Amino acid sequence: MVVHAACAHLATPAFLCVIQSQSLSAPIICPNRLHVATNSTFCLSLPIGLRPRPFIFPGRIDAEYLDISVPQKAYRVESYRSRGKVSKSLDASLRTYFVNACDFVNPTPEGDAVNDIAQVSDRTFLAKATPHVLDLYGGVIAKVLCRSGPVIVSDELPNGGYRLVIGYRQRSTQGFYSAMSDLYHYYSMYSSRKYVEQFSNGVTIISLYLDLAKHAKKLTHSGAGSSTTSSNASPVLSAAIPHASIDECVAQIKKEASLLFCIPNTPFQTLFKTGELSVQEAVYANVGWIFAQHFLNRLGSEYATLAEILDPNDATDVEVLAKLKKRLRQETFTRELVLDILLRHRELIKDLYAHFAHVHYVSADSGSAVSKVADRLKADLHVSLSMTRLQDQEPLSSDELRLKITRVTTNDHDAMVMRALLDFNEHVLKTNFYQPTKVALSFRMDPGFLPAIEYPTKPYGL
Repeated sequence: MVVHAACAHLATPAFLCVIQSQSLSAPIICPNRLHVATNSTFCLSLPIGLRPRPFIFPGRIDAEYLDISVPQKAYRVESYRSRGKVSKSLDASLRTYFVNACDFVNPTPEGDAVNDIAQVSDRTFLAKATPHVLDLYGGVIAKVLCRSGPVIVSDELPNGGYRLVIGYRQRSTQGFYSAMSDLYHYYSMYSSRKYVEQFSNGVTIISLYLDLAKHAKKLTHSGAGSSTTSSNASPVLSAAIPHASIDECVAQIKKEASLLFCIPNTPFQTLFKTGELSVQEAVYANVGWIFAQHFLNRLGSEYATLAEILDPNDATDVEVLAKLKKRLRQETFTRELVLDILLRHRELIKDLYAHFAHVHYVSADSGSAVSKVADRLKADLHVSLSMTRLQDQEPLSSDELRLKITRVTTNDHDAMVMRALLDFNEHVLKTNFYQPTKVALSFRMDPGFLPAIEYPTKPYGL
């Protein structure tokens, strides 16, 4: 097998080499391999734009190298995809990941040296980087050092592809490298090259060289009215806007990268990888999961009735109520139960997200002053491709959603959890969910949803 030969050549004593089989199932591990702390190499073959399941290499690189990188011990990554096929009978290319420990020119920069890319860079990077790349990375580093969140820039390449560069402070996020891989695959894009560079001033820069996968290009060229489809196509490109251009895809990836930076891994990540939920829907579901855990009314009307019957001045009655309250809170809706309910009602999550999005997404349909601000914001925010999918149909109203939740759910527990997400939608006053730059998700809430029996003193706001 060609892949075996290619990887065997790389399997020197200093490298770990993993080969992915043609069936894209379980990996075949090279015998007599050595895994050392300074260098590792991962190899696999797969069709352009598609990912095997499970696809563990980027996640392993995140967990074992990138998430733990600090100036004192950092790792850089180079990843390449071969231009040719691994064999005549297999339409797949070879993907390699090279992980190396950094050797900084100045491991402990001080003063002006902190902003000098020639001082804070890895020696291998400096030897390979062009003046244009050094200038680009230097500008990104300067911006990262002045803020807490990520810096995201892109430029078009001569071959029609795009280079996406993302800079952020080391250890300010986790699993981001693999999450970004999930993101561009979701939009039927692939990377010919990927780099992760570390700097001794505490900055990490990821550089992705992106292009549309073959099946996505066919959809793009076929136009909106064409019936051309592909079983491998992105659910967004094929179901929402089959004529999406590479410019639109890259613009959307830049917007959604900030969401993944805040929450790169959630229990709903698998649904995003398989295309069942968009990035926004998956993050919204995670937010709803956390909200339901904290604010779901676990006591119910029966507890309120019991509290009215018992004597609040009787120590025994008060103790019984306190124990019952604690038990109901801890055992009625566990984290696992709430998560299981949400995972079983994916279509309701989509409906609830659409309800949330149509309320809180920037609109330019109001008065002139607001319209000008909205127009300016829209130039930055851009209507997401997954949001475009929602614009063809009117979202359900709150009353319609309540009826659908009652109709679709099979028991009271499921209905209560899904109604908690609707309560969340109805009581959000302000949010940065759709802002392009952020380091955390924030929601200003109207406290009207808090049950009086659990929160006798209602706060002014949340």
